[in-house]
Amino acid sequence: MSIHLTLGDREYFPGIGQIIYEGPDSKNPLAFKFYDPDQVVAGKKMRDHFRFAIAYWHTFCGTGEDPFGPGTQVFPWDESENKMQAAKDKLDAAFEFFTKLGVGYYCFHDRDLAPAGNSIIECENNLATLIEIAKKKQQASGVKLLWGTANVFSHPRYMNGAATNPDFAVVTHV
Repeated sequence: MSIHLTLGDREYFPGIGQIIYEGPDSKNPLAFKFYDPDQVVAGKKMRDHFRFAIAYWHTFCGTGEDPFGPGTQVFPWDESENKMQAAKDKLDAAFEFFTKLGVGYYCFHDRDLAPAGNSIIECENNLATLIEIAKKKQQASGVKLLWGTANVFSHPRYMNGAATNPDFAVVTHV
């Protein structure tokens, strides 16, 4: 698997190139000291033993909020007032991050990738739009989707379950 640096219209991590293996004596704080993806260990390359993945929600969706107050982390990919544009910016930042680290996989929940919208149709259209963009970025970068799934636990509508909810208005969101 070969990972190709993939940038959007804006660079979100300027001044940082691709992180590469430089060996244990490297003084570069942004270099791998012991992980050499091409080194063969027990008949397989390290990259095949360690199939690293980045969790989209932890890395790009967290705001630092806790039970004592709102989030304090402000990220440049969240600047747009337009939720779809912010989602596209976040996807640009994510693929830049994945490819600068040389990580071959990522995973996400539907609502991490695309905003919910005001209706089921808008919700589905938002997700379809972002998935198409993600597919193009995957093809350009070599990064693969490890898994994508539905977030059927964060919204209060799921307090009585998701697919097993007795309210059919909730089940339509699953």
